[in-house]
Amino acid sequence: MSISWHGECIVLLSSLSESSGFGNLWRMDTKPFELGRPGSDPNDWINSTIDIAVNILSHRLKTLKFYKDEGKKVNDLITRELLGRSIWKYSEAYGKFKGCPFWSVKAYNLFLKQKSSSVGILGKYLRHEHTFPQRLLIEKMWSLKDPTKENIRELYDKFAVAAVVTKEENNKLNSKDVGLRVSTIDEKNIWLRYNNPKIKIYMMKNPLENQFYKNHYLLMKNAKVFK
Repeated sequence: MSISWHGECIVLLSSLSESSGFGNLWRMDTKPFELGRPGSDPNDWINSTIDIAVNILSHRLKTLKFYKDEGKKVNDLITRELLGRSIWKYSEAYGKFKGCPFWSVKAYNLFLKQKSSSVGILGKYLRHEHTFPQRLLIEKMWSLKDPTKENIRELYDKFAVAAVVTKEENNKLNSKDVGLRVSTIDEKNIWLRYNNPKIKIYMMKNPLENQFYKNHYLLMKNAKVFK
Protein backbone atom coordinates (compact mmCIF):
# COMPACT_ATOMS: atom_id res chain seq x y z
CA MET A 1 0.00 0.00 0.00
CA SER A 2 1.18 3.55 -0.75
CA ILE A 3 -0.74 6.59 0.49
CA SER A 4 0.47 10.18 0.37
CA TRP A 5 -0.83 13.66 1.12
CA HIS A 6 1.18 16.32 -0.70
CA GLY A 7 2.30 19.61 0.84
CA GLU A 8 2.87 19.64 4.61
CA CYS A 9 2.25 15.96 4.66
CA ILE A 10 2.39 12.50 6.03
CA VAL A 11 3.62 9.96 3.52
CA LEU A 12 2.85 6.29 4.11
CA LEU A 13 5.09 4.14 1.98
CA SER A 14 4.77 0.75 3.59
CA SER A 15 4.89 -1.06 0.26
CA LEU A 16 8.27 0.32 -0.71
CA SER A 17 11.26 -1.96 -0.40
CA GLU A 18 14.24 -1.49 1.86
CA SER A 19 16.36 -0.80 -1.20
CA SER A 20 14.31 2.32 -1.81
CA GLY A 21 15.11 3.70 1.61
CA PHE A 22 11.51 4.07 2.78
CA GLY A 23 8.83 1.93 4.35
CA ASN A 24 8.15 3.95 7.50
CA LEU A 25 5.81 6.81 8.34
CA TRP A 26 7.36 10.14 7.35
CA ARG A 27 6.36 13.69 8.03
CA MET A 28 7.82 16.12 5.54
CA ASP A 29 6.85 18.67 2.94
CA THR A 30 6.86 17.07 -0.52
CA LYS A 31 6.22 20.29 -2.45
CA PRO A 32 9.78 20.59 -3.86
CA PHE A 33 9.42 17.09 -5.36
CA GLU A 34 5.97 17.53 -6.88
CA LEU A 35 5.76 17.95 -10.66
CA GLY A 36 6.95 21.32 -11.86
CA ARG A 37 4.68 21.16 -14.92
CA PRO A 38 1.27 19.88 -13.76
CA GLY A 39 -0.50 18.09 -16.58
CA SER A 40 2.72 17.48 -18.52
CA ASP A 41 3.98 13.90 -18.70
CA PRO A 42 7.72 13.66 -17.87
CA ASN A 43 7.99 10.67 -20.21
CA ASP A 44 7.13 12.93 -23.15
CA TRP A 45 10.13 15.10 -22.27
CA ILE A 46 12.37 12.08 -21.75
CA ASN A 47 11.40 10.40 -25.03
CA SER A 48 11.60 13.60 -27.05
CA THR A 49 15.04 14.60 -25.78
CA ILE A 50 16.41 11.15 -26.54
CA ASP A 51 14.84 11.05 -30.00
CA ILE A 52 16.24 14.50 -30.83
CA ALA A 53 19.71 13.56 -29.55
CA VAL A 54 19.76 10.43 -31.74
CA ASN A 55 18.82 12.47 -34.80
CA ILE A 56 21.45 15.12 -34.12
CA LEU A 57 24.19 12.51 -33.67
CA SER A 58 23.11 10.49 -36.71
CA HIS A 59 23.08 13.61 -38.89
CA ARG A 60 26.53 14.59 -37.64
CA LEU A 61 27.98 11.19 -38.56
CA LYS A 62 26.45 11.34 -42.05
CA THR A 63 27.60 14.87 -42.88
CA LEU A 64 31.00 15.33 -41.21
CA LYS A 65 32.84 14.09 -44.32
CA PHE A 66 31.48 17.02 -46.30
CA TYR A 67 33.02 19.67 -44.04
CA LYS A 68 36.49 21.16 -44.27
CA ASP A 69 38.44 21.92 -41.10
CA GLU A 70 36.82 25.26 -40.26
CA GLY A 71 33.38 23.99 -41.20
CA LYS A 72 33.86 20.97 -38.96
CA LYS A 73 34.73 23.24 -36.03
CA VAL A 74 31.53 25.22 -36.57
CA ASN A 75 29.50 22.02 -36.90
CA ASP A 76 31.00 20.66 -33.67
CA LEU A 77 30.25 23.91 -31.85
CA ILE A 78 26.60 23.95 -32.92
CA THR A 79 26.17 20.21 -32.34
CA ARG A 80 27.61 20.50 -28.83
CA GLU A 81 25.18 23.32 -28.03
CA LEU A 82 22.18 21.40 -29.34
CA LEU A 83 23.12 18.23 -27.47
CA GLY A 84 23.62 20.33 -24.35
CA ARG A 85 20.04 21.60 -24.63
CA SER A 86 18.84 18.01 -25.04
CA ILE A 87 20.65 17.02 -21.83
CA TRP A 88 19.19 20.03 -20.02
CA LYS A 89 15.63 19.22 -21.04
CA TYR A 90 16.02 15.56 -20.09
CA SER A 91 17.25 16.57 -16.64
CA GLU A 92 14.26 18.95 -16.35
CA ALA A 93 11.69 16.28 -17.29
CA TYR A 94 10.07 16.54 -13.85
CA GLY A 95 10.93 20.21 -13.38
CA LYS A 96 13.92 22.55 -13.26
CA PHE A 97 13.46 23.43 -9.60
CA LYS A 98 10.05 22.33 -8.31
CA GLY A 99 9.68 18.72 -9.40
CA CYS A 100 13.38 17.94 -9.70
CA PRO A 101 13.94 14.53 -8.06
CA PHE A 102 17.21 15.54 -6.38
CA TRP A 103 17.62 18.32 -3.80
CA SER A 104 20.42 19.24 -1.47
CA VAL A 105 19.30 19.66 2.13
CA LYS A 106 20.15 23.37 2.05
CA ALA A 107 18.34 23.95 -1.25
CA TYR A 108 15.27 22.08 0.02
CA ASN A 109 15.10 24.21 3.16
CA LEU A 110 15.66 27.40 1.17
CA PHE A 111 12.83 26.47 -1.23
CA LEU A 112 10.38 26.02 1.65
CA LYS A 113 11.15 29.54 2.90
CA GLN A 114 10.19 31.10 -0.44
CA LYS A 115 6.64 32.34 -1.01
CA SER A 116 6.88 31.74 -4.77
CA SER A 117 7.87 28.69 -6.83
CA SER A 118 8.52 30.86 -9.90
CA VAL A 119 11.61 29.71 -11.77
CA GLY A 120 12.68 33.33 -12.17
CA ILE A 121 12.58 34.00 -8.44
CA LEU A 122 14.06 30.66 -7.39
CA GLY A 123 16.85 31.14 -9.91
CA LYS A 124 18.23 33.93 -7.74
CA TYR A 125 19.03 31.47 -4.97
CA LEU A 126 19.10 27.99 -6.50
CA ARG A 127 20.90 26.18 -9.31
CA HIS A 128 19.95 23.17 -11.43
CA GLU A 129 23.37 21.52 -11.16
CA HIS A 130 24.36 18.71 -13.52
CA THR A 131 25.69 15.85 -11.46
CA PHE A 132 27.86 14.71 -14.36
CA PRO A 133 29.39 17.48 -16.52
CA GLN A 134 27.64 17.90 -19.87
CA ARG A 135 30.97 18.14 -21.66
CA LEU A 136 31.95 14.63 -20.55
CA LEU A 137 28.56 13.20 -21.50
CA ILE A 138 28.68 14.78 -24.97
CA GLU A 139 32.11 13.22 -25.52
CA LYS A 140 30.59 9.82 -24.71
CA MET A 141 27.77 10.51 -27.16
CA TRP A 142 30.20 11.55 -29.89
CA SER A 143 32.12 8.31 -29.47
CA LEU A 144 29.07 6.24 -30.47
CA LYS A 145 29.45 4.81 -33.97
CA ASP A 146 25.77 3.90 -34.13
CA PRO A 147 23.63 6.15 -31.90
CA THR A 148 20.27 4.58 -31.06
CA LYS A 149 17.43 5.38 -28.70
CA GLU A 150 18.57 2.47 -26.56
CA ASN A 151 22.20 3.51 -26.08
CA ILE A 152 21.35 7.20 -25.66
CA ARG A 153 18.68 6.30 -23.09
CA GLU A 154 21.28 4.24 -21.23
CA LEU A 155 23.73 7.17 -21.19
CA TYR A 156 21.06 9.68 -20.17
CA ASP A 157 19.71 7.47 -17.40
CA LYS A 158 23.21 7.17 -15.96
CA PHE A 159 24.63 10.63 -16.54
CA ALA A 160 22.05 13.25 -17.59
CA VAL A 161 20.54 14.02 -14.19
CA ALA A 162 20.83 17.17 -12.14
CA ALA A 163 20.37 18.18 -8.51
CA VAL A 164 18.97 21.40 -7.14
CA VAL A 165 21.62 23.05 -4.98
CA THR A 166 22.04 26.52 -3.55
CA LYS A 167 23.90 29.19 -5.46
CA GLU A 168 26.69 28.99 -2.87
CA GLU A 169 26.97 25.20 -3.18
CA ASN A 170 27.15 25.52 -6.96
CA ASN A 171 29.90 28.12 -6.71
CA LYS A 172 31.94 25.84 -4.43
CA LEU A 173 31.59 22.89 -6.81
CA ASN A 174 32.84 25.03 -9.70
CA SER A 175 35.61 26.73 -7.71
CA LYS A 176 39.30 26.12 -8.40
CA ASP A 177 39.69 24.58 -4.95
CA VAL A 178 37.12 21.86 -5.63
CA GLY A 179 37.64 21.74 -9.40
CA LEU A 180 34.52 19.89 -10.55
CA ARG A 181 33.25 22.27 -13.21
CA VAL A 182 34.19 19.97 -16.11
CA SER A 183 35.39 16.86 -14.29
CA THR A 184 33.99 14.03 -12.20
CA ILE A 185 35.23 12.10 -9.17
CA ASP A 186 34.19 8.66 -10.41
CA GLU A 187 32.12 7.73 -13.47
CA LYS A 188 30.94 4.59 -11.71
CA ASN A 189 29.28 6.70 -9.04
CA ILE A 190 28.62 10.28 -10.10
CA TRP A 191 27.16 11.11 -6.66
CA LEU A 192 30.65 11.18 -5.15
CA ARG A 193 30.65 14.66 -6.64
CA TYR A 194 28.82 15.70 -3.49
CA ASN A 195 30.78 13.68 -0.96
CA ASN A 196 34.54 13.71 -1.35
CA PRO A 197 37.55 15.09 0.54
CA LYS A 198 37.06 18.55 -1.00
CA ILE A 199 33.33 19.09 -0.48
CA LYS A 200 30.28 17.61 1.26
CA ILE A 201 26.77 18.44 0.11
CA TYR A 202 24.04 16.37 1.73
CA MET A 203 21.00 15.33 -0.30
CA MET A 204 17.35 14.82 0.63
CA LYS A 205 15.61 11.49 0.20
CA ASN A 206 12.68 11.74 -2.23
CA PRO A 207 9.45 10.28 -0.78
CA LEU A 208 7.66 10.51 -4.15
CA GLU A 209 10.21 8.21 -5.78
CA ASN A 210 10.01 8.96 -9.50
CA GLN A 211 11.99 6.97 -12.06
CA PHE A 212 15.10 9.17 -11.99
CA TYR A 213 15.33 8.76 -8.23
CA LYS A 214 14.81 5.00 -8.41
CA ASN A 215 17.62 4.79 -10.98
CA HIS A 216 20.07 6.56 -8.68
CA TYR A 217 19.02 5.77 -5.12
CA LEU A 218 21.52 2.97 -4.47
CA LEU A 219 24.37 5.00 -5.96
CA MET A 220 23.43 7.93 -3.72
CA LYS A 221 23.28 5.64 -0.70
CA ASN A 222 26.71 4.15 -1.52
CA ALA A 223 28.13 7.64 -1.95
CA LYS A 224 26.78 8.48 1.53
CA VAL A 225 25.14 11.71 0.42
CA PHE A 226 22.18 11.19 2.78
CA LYS A 227 22.43 12.37 6.39
